[in-house]
Order: sequence, then structure tokens, then C-alpha cells
Amino acid sequence: MSALADTPAHRRYLMVMPVPFVPLADGRAAVESAFAEHLRELVASLRPRVDVVEVLAPVMDARTQESMRASLDELDPEVDRVRFTAAFGLPRGTVRHLLAMPRTCWMLWKAVSRAGYVHGGPAPLGWPFQNIALLFGWMRGRTTVYVTDIDHRLSPRMSLATGLCSFGVYLRARWLHQPWVSLQHRIAGRLCSALFLKGRDLVRDYGRGRKHVRYILDCAHSSMLVLDDVRLAAKCERLADTSRPLRACYFGRLVPYKGVDRMLRAVASACRAGADVKFDIYGQGECEGALRDLVQQLGLGDRVVFHGARVYGPDWFAELERCDLLISAVLSQDTPRSAIDAQATGMPVLAFDTYYYRELLDQGAGVVVVPWPDTEALAQRLHQLAGDRAELVRLSRRAVQFARENTQEHWLRQRAEWTPSPRICQS
Repeated sequence: MSALADTPAHRRYLMVMPVPFVPLADGRAAVESAFAEHLRELVASLRPRVDVVEVLAPVMDARTQESMRASLDELDPEVDRVRFTAAFGLPRGTVRHLLAMPRTCWMLWKAVSRAGYVHGGPAPLGWPFQNIALLFGWMRGRTTVYVTDIDHRLSPRMSLATGLCSFGVYLRARWLHQPWVSLQHRIAGRLCSALFLKGRDLVRDYGRGRKHVRYILDCAHSSMLVLDDVRLAAKCERLADTSRPLRACYFGRLVPYKGVDRMLRAVASACRAGADVKFDIYGQGECEGALRDLVQQLGLGDRVVFHGARVYGPDWFAELERCDLLISAVLSQDTPRSAIDAQATGMPVLAFDTYYYRELLDQGAGVVVVPWPDTEALAQRLHQLAGDRAELVRLSRRAVQFARENTQEHWLRQRAEWTPSPRICQS
């Protein structure tokens, strides 16, 4: 029998998400492994008020499935209490999406009717299915939860400055897409039951003192993945050993705005200045071929290793534990999980000074920032850290303390406490 079959509406939590999934036999689904773990923890945090989480999301295309195969994890609705429902298939252009809107609206209306909670977020122009779900939830008296994990207001200007977009794209983003997102935030602040925003500036600007608008730090790591005192002591002993190279790393998607090319140039510059640095790259993406070519051009062939993608979990964290420093050189606003996952393994972060890393630094994380987007400043700080192992040890201890205080369980409990119960008692 389906996990949804006998569950009353007020005990069902509907998430309408753009995150694609792979449908499998017997109602199972495969999704990116960190998201799968997040959904398991979400169910646990919502108990006993919620029995089932239903995720209405697009179906992943075959090409993406193949590229993500190494990082997918399966969810079983009977075991994990999470069930996926297909919203539409990918890829799908805006015109096809709009033509299918009547069918999508009917699907969303039925999904909302069988849930007590409706969870969504901001949607791009032409793909408003999250907006429609939240609107239907409000119309039907459901508890509506609005979540956004990034403040993109400065991204168009940053992308223009770094050459990631043309002036025409910048104008469209600045005067069309950004106002649309801002409008969604403002409407949600007035109509939704709870808003969870990843960014204190977002809370200040769109919450305006409303108690249901809350800041969140959307972490993925559990308390079990954070270094204990014994392993932290061993890591600090390794960090203090000046006879071994500094092992820096990056993990995430290999796409242009992540700035991995700038990381490689910074590593090359630091090594030319005398630093002994190795650099590990974990992940996949469209830039991998160009990055491998750049490694050869910079003469870093013996210092850089590409490892591919990993499945999120204890084995992955054990591998990360052997790294000393995470480097981030994002070229537009970003709030990657990697920054906090690194903290859990006692790994400090060296990053460009974007608002997210500045917020983490201000909250006591083991983070060091340099001016955005100064690659040479990144190289100089990397060179300094490679020689100052005492500072690395201090930053590592701060990182672990921060990770212990900001686990996924902690923030999901907070979100559950801040989410009001639905007003309905039956579907």
C-alpha cells in the first residue's frame, strides 16, 4: 500500500521543487544524495505532526542522469516516508511549459488538496509552478512555507564585471528577472504562513520585522558527520606539520560561475612564490575539459588531481577529512553547502568576500576572505596560510565548533518550530 494512501491531509507535507529526480520501480526515486539525506531529516524533524512528504518535481533527462549517476541516492516511500510525483519532464522550454499550464494547474490543485502544508519558493518567469502551488495553498487555507536559499540581487552586476554575461543579459536580469523575484518575496511575506530566507539582508529587507519571516542557515551535514574531539586533535596535529604540503581542495559543480579557473591560477601563483600546495578537485560539469587544459598550461600537472563526483555521506566526509583547506572563488552570489560541510571536517575556507562568506565569518565560522574577485589576493592569502600552520589550526577549531552548533538537525528543528500547524483537519 502506498505511503500516502491512508494519511490524512493535515499530516502530509507537499514540496513543490525544481530539483529533478529519476523515477524508479515501486514508487522509489533517485535524487542528488545530499538532497535525499535532507528529505529524510526533514521528515524526522516534522514528526509527529507530519507522516509523509510528497515532492512534486520535474523528471531528470537521460543525459543529466548519466552525468550525475555517481552522486545519486534512492528514496523508498515506504521506508523513508518521501514520495516523488512527476510534474513534467526535462528539458522543457518556456513555451511548452506555458502551453501545459492548464494541466499543471490541475495537477497542483489536486496535490494541494491532499496536503496540509505547501512548501515552495521563488520561481523564474515562465516557470511559475511553485508560485501557483503556494497560491492554491493560500486559497485553500493550507500552511504555506516559502523558502529561498540565495540573495541574487548583486549577481547581475557581478556577472557583468567578470564577463560571465553580456550587457543585454545584465539588463534583462537587472530590470526584469530581479524585480520579478523581489515581487515574489514581498507577496510571500504578506500571504505565506512562514518564510525561511538564507541571508540576513533578505530577512531585513523583506521581513520588515514580521515574526513569521526567519533567517535560516540551510546546512546539510548531520551531527554524526562532525569531527569529534579525538579526530579534531589528530587533524590539528596534521595541519601543524610543516613538512607536508598544504592540501587544498574544491568540491562542487564545475561550471563557470564557481571560478575554479581562478582557484587554479591562485594555486599556481602561490606555488611560484614558494608555497607547497596540492589541489584536489571533486565534482563534474561542463568546464572539466577546459580546467584540465588549464592545469597543463599552468604547469600544475603534479599538483592537481581531479576526483569526480562523490555520494554524500560518511565515506565522503572521511575523504574530505584528509584535506586541509577549501577554496572558493565564486564570481556571482552563491550559498554552497560545501562551505559548511568543510567546517564539519575541520577544514577552514578561503574565499572571495561575497555576502555569504562574510556572514559565515561574522557568525564565527573558520573562514578567511579576500577582496572579490582578486585572484592575486587569493594567491597571496593561500601562500600565507601554507606557511602559517598555527593559523590553520586555530581556524580548524573554529570550523568544527561552528559545525557542531549548526547541524542540519538543529536548523530543521528550528524550521519545524517556526512552521504553524495547518488549520484543516481533513482533506
